[in-house]
Amino acid sequence: MNPNLKLLLALALGLTAGLTLFSALASPGQEPLTLVYISPQPAAQFVSANAAIAIRQGEEIERASLLRAGLFQVTGAQSGAHPGRTILADDRQTVIFEPAQPFTPGETVAVTVHPGLQTQAGRAIQGVSFQFTISAMPPLAAHRPPDETVIAADPDLIAAPAPRSAIEQNPDATPRYVTVPADFPAITVTVPASEAAADGFVFITDFTGPGLPTAAPYVMMVDNQGEPVYYRKLPPNQAGTDFRKWPNGQLTFYDRSVGRFHILDHAYATVGYYYAKLRWTDQHDFELMPNGNQRYLVYDPQQIDMSQIVPGGFPTATVYGLVVQELDLGRNILFEWRSWDHFAITDTNVSLTTPVIDYVHGNTVTSDLDGNILISGRHVDEITKINRQTGAVMWRWGGKRNQFTFINDSRGFSHQHDIRVQPNGHYTLYDNGNHLNPEYSRALEYVLDEEHLTATLVWEYRNTPDTYGDSMGNAQRRPNGNTVIGWGSGLPTLTEVTPSGIKAFELTMAVGHQSYRSYRFPWKGYPTWPPTLAAVTAVGRTTLYASWNGATEVASYRIYGGVTPRVVISLVGTQIKTSFETSTDITELLDDFCFFRVLPVDRQGHDMTYSNVVSTGSEACHSAYLPFLGQ
Repeated sequence: MNPNLKLLLALALGLTAGLTLFSALASPGQEPLTLVYISPQPAAQFVSANAAIAIRQGEEIERASLLRAGLFQVTGAQSGAHPGRTILADDRQTVIFEPAQPFTPGETVAVTVHPGLQTQAGRAIQGVSFQFTISAMPPLAAHRPPDETVIAADPDLIAAPAPRSAIEQNPDATPRYVTVPADFPAITVTVPASEAAADGFVFITDFTGPGLPTAAPYVMMVDNQGEPVYYRKLPPNQAGTDFRKWPNGQLTFYDRSVGRFHILDHAYATVGYYYAKLRWTDQHDFELMPNGNQRYLVYDPQQIDMSQIVPGGFPTATVYGLVVQELDLGRNILFEWRSWDHFAITDTNVSLTTPVIDYVHGNTVTSDLDGNILISGRHVDEITKINRQTGAVMWRWGGKRNQFTFINDSRGFSHQHDIRVQPNGHYTLYDNGNHLNPEYSRALEYVLDEEHLTATLVWEYRNTPDTYGDSMGNAQRRPNGNTVIGWGSGLPTLTEVTPSGIKAFELTMAVGHQSYRSYRFPWKGYPTWPPTLAAVTAVGRTTLYASWNGATEVASYRIYGGVTPRVVISLVGTQIKTSFETSTDITELLDDFCFFRVLPVDRQGHDMTYSNVVSTGSEACHSAYLPFLGQ
């Protein structure tokens, strides 16, 4: 029986080993209520020294009953009694005890929740006593989890370069800009956008896979011509991942230099961060819920003697488990689920004889339509559904512990990413296809019968020719029914297809450039920084180049000239914006003006923000207006 189901049964019957229930003062004729959620789970191993203790019965709690002195009694076998604070979380159901000091690594902790807690309806909640064991490893709140593509001990995770026949390195694939950094990645549109393409811009990131030429890390939006709309260059070797838009209008992306998800507003300013509590936030995914709560994936390293589990195992192996953490707006930990309590290490499909083992490798966390939780575990080849109230595993789909019968799909999925439930109740995912024969990737859509445990494949897209992205990737369903497929480590970078499987759009970066996921979202951006203007003289002609990083509403540029850098007010022309970088030949104006700036105009005819002032640098200007330069 599933260990969490055992716990629930034991909670109901009061029979579990290491768990004791206490009588509570109940109203005549009423039995005291029992808990449906306890964290850490009774008898849990590898618990963080920073752990908080949480309980939930399922009804709203009478706040006054939390004030009872000594409601929580928490004692470490080595650290002794732990005072702390008791919190009622935002849901008014979850009661949390936060110890004032960490526990001692390796010790056993005894917890007693005394009777006295009551619901808003006046029902008493039964007390409980249980124990758990703290990890022998010190807490690693700042520990960086392993990358999907760089664990040397696991060859499955090393992204091989795409075949050069897929797309050659081509420095002319994207026009070389004057006002854009020279290392901005080359992008080629391989299938122009048709009328069937969904609205919005393409959201991608750019970083380098192992063993490939170094690429500057960017997060960026591009349009249907492959031209930049917005770009943000990140520090070297600090790739951003999962750049996307949320229904509340926020943009987010993960920044490895800070270990958090940036929150960007419509001006692209970082207005805050989303991150897990007391743990290192994993880069693969997080969920921003409609009520503002957030769910995170956390990689949890533990030292385990694998020689006791498999022949040839390392006695001091570092094994990464998976933690799912939900925070409310007050940053209270409403819910934690740990793979250690539910998945055996041997459930994995990666080698168990290496010194570092990432046995689950969670890459997606999301809500199902019923409010319960879906996760994708790449290394167990499994989608798992978790009861949000109790933490119980509801079902396991795929991998060694698969409970479902596949219908219309003899291949199944392997090392998958990006499980999502659609409004019609169907489930989509990106199947990387590792270790299947032949190896190719595809986007999949299933109908699940959760009662009879069947998974019926109702739609798939396999590229022509095959694309194999052995790591990363996603499949985003758009409101018009199209599916935007990010091929991860494979090329092309993104393919958008209609429900009938017709390509509506496709673009790619060059070999050596990868995007963890690729999306399409509608977006309007209003940066607070000014437009960029540059003047270039070549072959006897002088040209102005204007762009405005992130500004989506520019229709045209008004061009102003002047004889001094401080007075550039003469309107000398208007140029319709035709691409990200708009050029205008001003050679014929150089006899009258030495300095120029532009003023963008939006689609409603409103003036926006002036650019910088540029000098043409001509010999005549230097001679006539040298005193003004540098003022």
